[in-house]
Amino acid sequence: MVAIGLALLASLGFGSSAIFARLGMRQVNPLASTLISAIGSLLVAVPLTMLSWGAVLALPAAAFLGFLALGALNFLGGRGQNYLSIYLVGAARSAPFVGASALFAAIFAISLTGERPHGLVLVGTLGVVAGLAASTGDSFRQGWSSDKKSLLGYAFALGAAACYGASSVMAKHLTGTYGLPFVVAAFSLIFGVLLLAPLGGYSAVQSVRRATSRNLAFTALSGVVGAVGVVSLYLAVTRADVVIVSPISSTNPLVTLLMAHLFLERRLERVTRWVFLGTLLAVLGVVLVVVGAAL
Repeated sequence: MVAIGLALLASLGFGSSAIFARLGMRQVNPLASTLISAIGSLLVAVPLTMLSWGAVLALPAAAFLGFLALGALNFLGGRGQNYLSIYLVGAARSAPFVGASALFAAIFAISLTGERPHGLVLVGTLGVVAGLAASTGDSFRQGWSSDKKSLLGYAFALGAAACYGASSVMAKHLTGTYGLPFVVAAFSLIFGVLLLAPLGGYSAVQSVRRATSRNLAFTALSGVVGAVGVVSLYLAVTRADVVIVSPISSTNPLVTLLMAHLFLERRLERVTRWVFLGTLLAVLGVVLVVVGAAL
């Protein structure tokens, strides 16, 4: 049950991060936003490593290579593409595609690490993804038909989902091998920032000079709450299989849809019957995952 609670906290962190990123990107471009948010994430993750500094010094060099790969997957590949998608099609429209990370995580976990989930877990995972797709209401179909460039935004979202799914499996491996989930999160972030700096460093400096403090604060806040999601997810996968944790944490688009409806201008998402039915289907999927995990 602790793992499920942490997965739900991760969902809240990831879902709200997308909204804050959208608010910040009114004046901050996607690459700069990705880098600034990653720096914001460091403010949460790095202090936690002080609790295990002695163990950090004893880690082998191979561990840091793993952290580098995880940082590339999670932040350069995952968050970078996610923010590009948000910039192109909006937080509410991209979120359900990013939520497909549950499927990618299940594929990678079963094929690469040998996890063998109960059949209810697989059915629940499909239910979560189907519910997320339905909960977009008409916004996805309208965006697809009215703007062909939106295809690029959806492609970035799907790429982010694949990277997030793979990073969940890698995080499970690294925390299982070395322990220290806080350290894994912090060093993957550090390497993520180092990889993002050459791409978004100049535009980030320009954004700091030109953007309002409000937009910069939203961008940094997206990283702070995103770090809560990352740390919660890494803690969750130390306590349960990826195929259990990922479908639950991947319900974050529901958080994004709700916050978009409540807080974003022009009400990007209306609570239609499809949103309601999709939400019910996603919640039912989570229930099946939880029941399957207990069998």
